[in-house]
Amino acid sequence: MIPPIIRSVVVVLLLTTLPPLGAPAVAGPAPSRRLADQTHTAPRLPSLVLTTTAHTAQHSDTLAVTQPPQVSAGLVSVDHLVFLPEIVVTPSPQVSAGFGHTCVVNSAGRLACWGLNGFGQTTTPGALGAVSQVSAGGGHTCAITSANALRCWGYNDYGQASVPSDLGTVRQVSVGGNHTCAVTSANTLRCWGWNDAGQATVPGDLGTVSQVSASVYHTCAVTSANALRCWGGNGSGQATVPGDLGTVSQVSAGEGHTCAVTSANTLRCWGGNGSGQATVPGDLGTVRQVSAGGSHTCAVTSANTLRCWGLNDSGQANVPGDLGAVRQISAGWHHTCVITSANALRCWGLNDSGQASVSSDLGPVSQVSTGWDRTCVITSANTLRCWGGDSDGQASVPGDLGPVSQVSAQGSWHTCAITSANTLHCWGGNPSGEASVPGDLGAVRQVSAGGGHTCAITSANTLRCWGANNDGQANVPGDLGTVRQVSVGAGHTCVITSANILVCWGWNANGQASVPDDIITVSQVSAGEDHTCAITSANTLRCWGANSNGEATVPGDLGTVRQVSAGIDHTCAVTSANTLRCWGGNGYGQASVPGDLGPVLQVSASGNHTCAITSANTLRCWGLNEVGQATVPRDPLAGVP
Repeated sequence: MIPPIIRSVVVVLLLTTLPPLGAPAVAGPAPSRRLADQTHTAPRLPSLVLTTTAHTAQHSDTLAVTQPPQVSAGLVSVDHLVFLPEIVVTPSPQVSAGFGHTCVVNSAGRLACWGLNGFGQTTTPGALGAVSQVSAGGGHTCAITSANALRCWGYNDYGQASVPSDLGTVRQVSVGGNHTCAVTSANTLRCWGWNDAGQATVPGDLGTVSQVSASVYHTCAVTSANALRCWGGNGSGQATVPGDLGTVSQVSAGEGHTCAVTSANTLRCWGGNGSGQATVPGDLGTVRQVSAGGSHTCAVTSANTLRCWGLNDSGQANVPGDLGAVRQISAGWHHTCVITSANALRCWGLNDSGQASVSSDLGPVSQVSTGWDRTCVITSANTLRCWGGDSDGQASVPGDLGPVSQVSAQGSWHTCAITSANTLHCWGGNPSGEASVPGDLGAVRQVSAGGGHTCAITSANTLRCWGANNDGQANVPGDLGTVRQVSVGAGHTCVITSANILVCWGWNANGQASVPDDIITVSQVSAGEDHTCAITSANTLRCWGANSNGEATVPGDLGTVRQVSAGIDHTCAVTSANTLRCWGGNGYGQASVPGDLGPVLQVSASGNHTCAITSANTLRCWGLNEVGQATVPRDPLAGVP
């Protein structure tokens, strides 16, 4: 029987996750109102007007750290949800690689988590405080506080995130597929949660233990006498401890296989071996730590070198050539993280939710652009940083991009940026050619990436559009003349001409492309999915088009404004007094402006999250955060919160 969480995890990958307990009925982005209409492209967020008056998600990343760190392991697979065991905790930094998210505890006890967040598994409880160990699972996360108390959060349909009230203090935790196990301060083992294969049923004669590793269907523990015991599901023999194993120092339970380091520092693996994950290399030699992933295995040898083998479909078993000596390893589902002897955190492999992106502090920013499931900013050094959903590479900034002057991340599956040399680059999904920059485009000064098409203003102030054109959204009117701003919505396009006249065309089912007759001249336009907003020359805001959530209803007390951003079903505007106002759809809090935000310089409203640049040039984001799109990057190993 495949556990229900597996089906949920698959849905998470499609960005339509099931809600955490107590969350709204729809936990992922609501399907577009136009998705059912096969004659139109999937809608996306509007392009934000360029107003710069004020974990880049990659498949391999590095972050320098300052103290000898420690790694713990956790893993999941799509077909089965599995986690690696945490090694015995020491007072040094550690990383835990889960299914689609990664967590790090730094030397000061600060916890940082990023990546997939469909169940709130990367949303650290506000009152958590300092922690000594973390275990990142599939849909839930657990951490041991500095007072040795256990805290868990995230997916909880089987009670796996509900810590028993009589648990007491603990010294190690291991998060399994849908169950959790913890070693108490008295060295007794407690497990709870999903138990269909007996994986959460601790043997009555187990006695005291030194380490536990919880998987999806089976659990393994090292007793105080260094003997290995495993129980639960055993379909591949993963819970059958070899009779000649002897005493062990560490165990790691993978998806359908188990690995253990013997007291003689030799590695033994058994169980499922479809990808060779249980076949220990003959030349491996002695080892000091093992981490069994979904269908791959990694081990740190006694010489501190890293070896990985087994499934490698996302590069999770490809050890970087420049990695050097390794202190500790954590193998996740399809990604792997290590802390090197040079005190650097490295991750590689699957990165569709940014789980393999090691972040550095974002610092001051000059521009922000939010998409459906991602966020991009231009830093004060003119470098581009993107994070969040990366299923089509839309959050993976090209390594040779160089400094940039503008970014547009509102495209359905693509992102575009203008370099400091005024050249345009686009990347990510390209089903309609929206990411294919015309070879004869030349220098550009503004770009807007939309639902399935892209438009750019050249240095000669002419407009070029390409990509999806089923509603004529990419057909530039022959008499348009020169323009000074363009904003691309889901299926319509709006521009402000050099005479400050607003012109819109394309998809118009809700009147979003019909400019009201009494709007004469405008200073800025923002095209949303099915509504449009513009700032008039008198600095008043007008919106029209779809209004099912009040997104086109401008508050009567708004006053004058200087910037507007129209999202899918909510709208945000910066007033002339630099205060931020948002209205419309608010199912994920995307229209709820933080009370302590203060003055802002720019806002970008996306599908279900919002980001703003404060007057101090810092970035704040809120709303839906299922793939980390609203999590502002920071150095996970920095000692200061």
